[in-house]
Amino acid sequence: MSNKLTYGVKIIVEENGKEYHTLNDWDCALGNNNYIGDPELDVTYISVPGRTGLIDASEAVSGRRVFKKRSLSFELGAVRSRLSWDGVISTLRNNVEGRICRLILDNDEGYFWRGRVYIQGFDRFRDLGTFTLAVPTADPYKYDVASSADPWLWDPFNFETGVITQIGAITVTGSKSVTLPKGHMLTCPELVVSDMTSGTFSVTFNGKTFPLVVGTNIIPSILVGGEQTATLDFTGTAKVQITYRGGSL
Repeated sequence: MSNKLTYGVKIIVEENGKEYHTLNDWDCALGNNNYIGDPELDVTYISVPGRTGLIDASEAVSGRRVFKKRSLSFELGAVRSRLSWDGVISTLRNNVEGRICRLILDNDEGYFWRGRVYIQGFDRFRDLGTFTLAVPTADPYKYDVASSADPWLWDPFNFETGVITQIGAITVTGSKSVTLPKGHMLTCPELVVSDMTSGTFSVTFNGKTFPLVVGTNIIPSILVGGEQTATLDFTGTAKVQITYRGGSL
């Protein structure tokens, strides 16, 4: 975690991979504390004639709570020549306006937020310019910067709230069980199979067995990273990489 007194936001544009930092690149510091909005829960209530109250069917399909979105609003400002501000805002908009971006806060470097970014409310008073970096429909969860396939990064890891998910390529000869850690967000992993020498290769999860092929396998019934550990039992001879990214509210 950063010890700086003034924070900024790293912006990574997904379509081209370009990175910007509001403070280091544009001298724009974060000025508000309430930049992360509340997650919006997906709820469904059913009214039954003659029944008192409503039936809460929000978890009837998924069996768990589901969140739809949340809003992010970063108020940024800097002192620059008054005449330069129109050009600065144009540069910002050319680079990030309307693009899907990953946003990493200096004081929470182990996670990124994701959504479509807009520059809103630009104003200036003499040399002081202010604007809002807004993400009105961000994903409800912030995601781990490192996926299970990436090397574990010591520096940004939060030892109080973080979950180590790093898993290297696994060699299976006959059979092998892999237990994945608890987390805060259920997600469907990619099972990338290579070097398969057996006639068949499969994975068993919660008592159900699924065949796997060479390449990337995505099985919607397999969800990991939730409030319980998840065990995958592989059968056959091959290498498999379990790839997923954890998250937190």
